Amino acid sequence: MKKRALLLVAGLCIAMLAGGCNTKKDLNQDSNNDVTDDGADNGADNGTETPDTGTDIATPEKGEYKLEDYIKLGQYKDIEITKVEVAEVTDEDVTAAIDGVLGENPNYEEITDRTDVQNGDVVNIDYEGLKDGVAFDGGTATDANLTIGSGSFIPGFEEQLIGKKVGEKVDLNLTFPEDYSNSAELAGQAVVFKVTVNKILKVNPELTDTYVKSNFDVDTVDAYKVNLRNELKLTNETNAKNEKTNNVLNKIIENSEITHPQTLLDYYSAQMKNYYTEYASYFGMDIASFLGMSGVTEEDFNNDVKSYSETMSSQELVIKAIIEAEKMGISDAEYQEGASELAEEYGYTSSEEFLQTAKEEDVKESLLWQKVLDFITAEANEI
Repeated sequence: MKKRALLLVAGLCIAMLAGGCNTKKDLNQDSNNDVTDDGADNGADNGTETPDTGTDIATPEKGEYKLEDYIKLGQYKDIEITKVEVAEVTDEDVTAAIDGVLGENPNYEEITDRTDVQNGDVVNIDYEGLKDGVAFDGGTATDANLTIGSGSFIPGFEEQLIGKKVGEKVDLNLTFPEDYSNSAELAGQAVVFKVTVNKILKVNPELTDTYVKSNFDVDTVDAYKVNLRNELKLTNETNAKNEKTNNVLNKIIENSEITHPQTLLDYYSAQMKNYYTEYASYFGMDIASFLGMSGVTEEDFNNDVKSYSETMSSQELVIKAIIEAEKMGISDAEYQEGASELAEEYGYTSSEEFLQTAKEEDVKESLLWQKVLDFITAEANEI
């Protein structure tokens, strides 16, 4: 990860819907249950809760403030901006996207010319972790893929599988490390993993009809490439639209006279810090360790937090001023339609399910802000 690359926060996205844009589920997840760190170290793929290694910062209220005390809205219609061109999708783009898919969801093929597990093999296993004869949380999985020698599991787990045969059931007597951070209850404790070796796999670097048929709603590689190219084209169009909107919004900010309520700055500062604290926790790290791994100094991070909070505060003030100037609102029909679209975007089965987790006022604010952005973009002139 390049220095500062992680600090590209998705502006309004993070500001809306209680500060997050997490989807309910990963709609592109491979059907294979690839093991990364669990029953061993982390457990992201097998039901273990990710440890909370960071300390959340209490997010302050935005506070009450008089809009007119902090912004004098400048020209916001007929804004002139440089035309944003939609990038063409090249063959190289498609190839790179395919490489990314195969990197995240390897194309496994079963090895049939031998049955013994060797170092470096990918083994498909079922396992159950027991402490004092009782299964512990996060220690059980079926149809999980594990690379022997990867160090994904606690010491001894992978090593004891070397030499075992396909179809063999084995009990692994192991001890969790004393410094095991994912569970204080398991740290330093003796456990038994009951493991069944289902099959041995190898990675096929090529995209095959069998692979795309198993993982995507297509039957052939050619059909998948067509779909992928269309997806990349849509992404480029969306990126161009977002760039245009961002350019228009920045122009309006430049045209306006703005100061920032301190409570608004504090709100967005805490929001960004919490975002990355939570993100770091997915890797089992606190924020300081995560920044260090990414080559970002604390000073750099604090500067980016300051810049983010000022940018978001300016955007909020401008958007609210336009709402007031145009007397905009969200009708019941717009709310219902918008909630349905957001539910689909975030991976919920229905708007009712989505609205059980999202606050109505947050959804309405999100939709209203987007309405403003669509309005100013439509009013702008590209030159």
